[in-house]
Amino acid sequence: MKTFTSVIPTFVLCVGLTLPAFAADGAVSNGPFAEEAMAQSVESHKTAIQQHQDKAAVLEQKIQNLENRLDMFKNSYRDPKGFRQASWKRMVATWRGELRDIRQRIVWHEEQLAQLKT
Repeated sequence: MKTFTSVIPTFVLCVGLTLPAFAADGAVSNGPFAEEAMAQSVESHKTAIQQHQDKAAVLEQKIQNLENRLDMFKNSYRDPKGFRQASWKRMVATWRGELRDIRQRIVWHEEQLAQLKT
């Protein structure tokens, strides 16, 4: 019985602390700080877009350089079994996947900016 009586206050405490968070739903009302919060959010999305675009440009350059090296190694005596070419092709495929993810993040941030501006 002693453990049951200690469980009840713990449960009430947890529910009491989480209920106001669910009621607020993470929305900022039209109070004095709403405009500041929205301006900060817009700026954070813009900086995130710029950072992702910089990463995408670097990654595109890496992909282009490695593809150029792959073209030079075609039918080369330096890699007769094709081990180097195979590993480079896997690396290019991995980088293309990362580039696709970065572009999706850019699109998401742009959508968030469009929602904030409306």
